[in-house]
Amino acid sequence: MKKNKIIYWLRLILSAIVLIISFLAFTTTFSFFTKFFTLQLGPGIASLASSFSITVLISILAIIIFTFLFGRFYCSLICPLGILQNFIGFFSLKKSNNYKNMAKTRYTIAALVFGSLFSGWAIGLKLLDHYTNFGLIASSLYTPIHNFITNLPHYEFTTLTLIISLIPFIILIFLVLFKRRFFCTAICPVGTILGLSAKYGVFRLKISDKCVTCGSCFKNCPSGSINLKDKIIDNELCIRCLKCISVCPKQAISFGTENKKQASTFNRSRRNFVLGSVLVLGAVATGVGSAIIRGKNFLKDKIRAILPPGADDYSRFSSKCTSCRLCVAVCPNKVIHPRDFNHSVIYMDYSKNYCKYDCNACSSACPTGAIKKITLEQKQHTRIGLAKINRDLCINCGICAFKCPVKALSIEEDSNGDRALKYNAAVCIGCGACQVSCPHKAIEIVGIVEQSKTF
Repeated sequence: MKKNKIIYWLRLILSAIVLIISFLAFTTTFSFFTKFFTLQLGPGIASLASSFSITVLISILAIIIFTFLFGRFYCSLICPLGILQNFIGFFSLKKSNNYKNMAKTRYTIAALVFGSLFSGWAIGLKLLDHYTNFGLIASSLYTPIHNFITNLPHYEFTTLTLIISLIPFIILIFLVLFKRRFFCTAICPVGTILGLSAKYGVFRLKISDKCVTCGSCFKNCPSGSINLKDKIIDNELCIRCLKCISVCPKQAISFGTENKKQASTFNRSRRNFVLGSVLVLGAVATGVGSAIIRGKNFLKDKIRAILPPGADDYSRFSSKCTSCRLCVAVCPNKVIHPRDFNHSVIYMDYSKNYCKYDCNACSSACPTGAIKKITLEQKQHTRIGLAKINRDLCINCGICAFKCPVKALSIEEDSNGDRALKYNAAVCIGCGACQVSCPHKAIEIVGIVEQSKTF
């Protein structure tokens, strides 16, 4: 009994460490923490849909294989949103769950989310991905505190923005307090994939004949995966929190390879097959249709928004980005802003600072491939915007020319000996250094339809 409690508390400690690392990744500029998210399944699948990578594929397969062998430990040890729910669960008002396998609900959601994703629409992951929602929650909780303490705002963060940003957190708290891990067992599309892998896994949790039906495991199971009547644990739903092992007075719950009958069965009837086919086809049609609609209804201001280097164009970026805000966190100059009421995607703002010439942190951090992995040299030759000069305000002081890292601006004298500002658009990368340095606000960087290379 004591050994089981030690294992459970060890799992809690490891989970706490992962939660801290995840929070730091979304609230600090240390890119070291972002490496952890190469282990996140949702962003990995999104990245694979964006562009093939053997490294990402191996990571995804490793997670799925590990889940097949040992169950959904990912949900209790690696998933930051799952770990956050575990800690919120300590205050849960509901101490038991009636066993109910909501297979049709989660299969439908997963089909729609991943069908749309591979059709070029990431809206499903924006709304339901565990990793993305944790990023939104972490940055929303941290930003107003940071702004208040330092008086150096990351970006414009109004009370209304805060309220809207915290909606996922409020919903999550409600679900955990009254429905325990309902999000993980009935909604999360990544959890559905892991559940299918664990359903017929090798080492499954099982209840032995030592069980006296005291109900301790049932009352403490946050995922409602224990069928107390039949003494069976549904490994498809079990999130491997190990609470049942730690509270069982008879040590009747353990891992084993015995092929016991599962509490949930997969109905292979023709009716379910047709329903599943319709769902998948509907998801694909939704993705294709949404892509066409987006292509026809782009607003000019959104097409002209300045996107992070490596985003390519608005259409591609909006279809791949899940708005997790990891790029917002790692940007050292804080010019990358989360989407707001005027921008439907993450964008760059040079009102207070500019994009550092010797930095490609956002490209390195992006876990979904929305911002392509480009080297620093490639970034320094990627045009993300162009300078627009107001000649009526410009006094030809030359400060912008001094600040320009690619020498796209220069001061020359004409035949009369008058100084004049010259602009070479061919080498301009739109970094914003000139805009920020101009004392008379005579220069503005405007977005372009598609990012291109300079020479």
